[in-house]
Amino acid sequence: MASPGNPFATQQFDAALRARSSPLAIFPVAQGRPGGLHERMHELVRSNDLVLLGAIEALLASADLGCLIADQHVSSLEGMIGAFPRRLLVREQDSRRARASLIEAGYGDELRPAPSP
Repeated sequence: MASPGNPFATQQFDAALRARSSPLAIFPVAQGRPGGLHERMHELVRSNDLVLLGAIEALLASADLGCLIADQHVSSLEGMIGAFPRRLLVREQDSRRARASLIEAGYGDELRPAPSP
């Protein structure tokens, strides 16, 4: 990820931008996936426990499943009191595999109800 303090990363980011026809093409979410940035997401977990969310995020990453933790920046509005839970979301087509991975790892009690078909 490019940052002002990391000139090498900034050079890589700039080179990637020049190499692609669209600036959005550098983001893996938008590359080669049907739906691109507008894919449907399913909520797996909703929690105030940042350690739990980090552990689940790492578990999903090790299973090569991408996820998004929504509402994590609301803490700047709430003053870090933990009043608003964060939501862990996965792509719709990864939902079953992600649920199975979490159940196998012992996080089944943390799962939200599966969406109805």
